Formats: sequence, structure tokens, C-alpha cells
Amino acid sequence: MNIVDTLKAAQDQLTAAKVNSVRLDSELLLCHVLGKDRSWLLAHDQDRLTPEQSKAYAALVDKRSMHVPVVHLTNQREFYGLDLYIDKDVLTPRVETEKMVDFAIKHAPKRGRLIDIGTGSGAIAIAVAKHRADLDIWATEVSAKALEVAQKNLKLHEIDITLAESDLFSKITQKFDVVVCNLPYLADDADLMPEVQKEPSVALFGGQDGLDIYRRFLLELPNHLDPGGLLFTECDPWQQKSLIAEAQKVGLELIEEDYFILGFRLK
Repeated sequence: MNIVDTLKAAQDQLTAAKVNSVRLDSELLLCHVLGKDRSWLLAHDQDRLTPEQSKAYAALVDKRSMHVPVVHLTNQREFYGLDLYIDKDVLTPRVETEKMVDFAIKHAPKRGRLIDIGTGSGAIAIAVAKHRADLDIWATEVSAKALEVAQKNLKLHEIDITLAESDLFSKITQKFDVVVCNLPYLADDADLMPEVQKEPSVALFGGQDGLDIYRRFLLELPNHLDPGGLLFTECDPWQQKSLIAEAQKVGLELIEEDYFILGFRLK
């Protein structure tokens, strides 16, 4: 079949499987197989696939029909204009998190020290480093497999960041000017889409109200943040009031507020 008919068949299959964004997903998977971008597909919609390409594409569409996330099939995700390697061992970076990078780039003091707690794929730390080469950037992660992914992305983008396997600050003795983190904040009984259920649970769930890990993190934070230091973090909008209250208990004042992202300064 040619490209346009191949995509139509894939979209019909994904629609029957109740997959969201069937057009985008079918095109991304075919781009991955062909090594082309979406504009190329549009310009070459009458080109025919080879038998090998058809077989490879059909296998990916079958997996997507079982709600395997596209990013786990292609191992590619764009974040803050960067192409990152992503697999099942790390949380898929979300576009909402890019605002945290904006705040860190804007507020971090010149030649300051920044740490990304729970870095996962390394997305936040790498994005900040790309735009603030003056910063001494560290990153921690409790999952050894996630650290391997972060290391792969550091190498891919030729970024020099100090990585440490650590449960929050447990292996960290230094103090920092800026802390960024996107810790697990979903409630344990959250009703998740099938694709989200395939993300690593260690990166998703934070107790009954989703904030248990944040409470532990905030208790440790003042020992690792210089006076006047900054924290940028993420949670669901409905959790922000509670997280702000928890932050105020340890001497943090709110300085930035976005739909998912909060910024604080240590008094």
C-alpha cells in the first residue's frame, strides 16, 4: 500500500481500539519507521512502503492498539526544543513542565549551583543547562535504571552534569542556590488513562493526597538550600493550595505561580 492508504488503515485500527489522537500517533509511528518527518509524509503520500517497512509499521500499530505509549515505541520525545531518549523506566516529560525550565533560566543567579531532584530522563536539568552554561548543575534519581536514561541523554546532548543515585537528598551534602523537581504527585487511587498506567509507578504516586513525597522533600530542603535560595516545582492545580501551605511551614514564600508550576524563595 501507499502511505496515505497505510495511514488510513492504521487510523481505523487505532480508532477501534479507542486510542486518542489516532492521526498524530499513526503519523509519528510511520515517521519513526521511515526515518522521515511529518511534512515528508504529506509530500510523499503516494509513495509505497517496502514489505519490511510495512511489517515493522504493522507491529508498532498493533502495540499502540494495546495502549503502549508512542514514546515507548519510538524512544523519542521533544522537550524544550530538545530530542530526548525516553523509555518505560522514566516518566515521559510533559509540556507543562517546560514552564519550570523557564522559571529556572530566568531566576537562577549567575554562576549559581542548581540541583534537579528526581531527574528521571534528565529533561529539566539538561534543558536548563543548554540555556545557562554558567550554572553548576547536579541531578539526583532514586532509580538506577532512570539514571541510565539520564546519562544517555547527557551524552546525546554533550552536557556535563553531576549525577547521583539518591533518594531525594539522602546522598547529598552540598547546598544549592536553586532546586528544581517534578516529584510524584498523583494520589494512590488516581484514575489513570491506560497509557499513563504504563509509566513507572515510582514516578507517579505520592500517597493518599499525592503530596507525601513532597512533605518529606520539604522537611529536608532547608538543609540544602541557601538563604534566599529558590525552589521550582510541579503539582496538579488542585493541589497547589496544599503544597503552598506545606512550603510556608519550612520558610518558603511564593514568588511564581503557573497552572502546574510553583516557584518559592527561602526566607
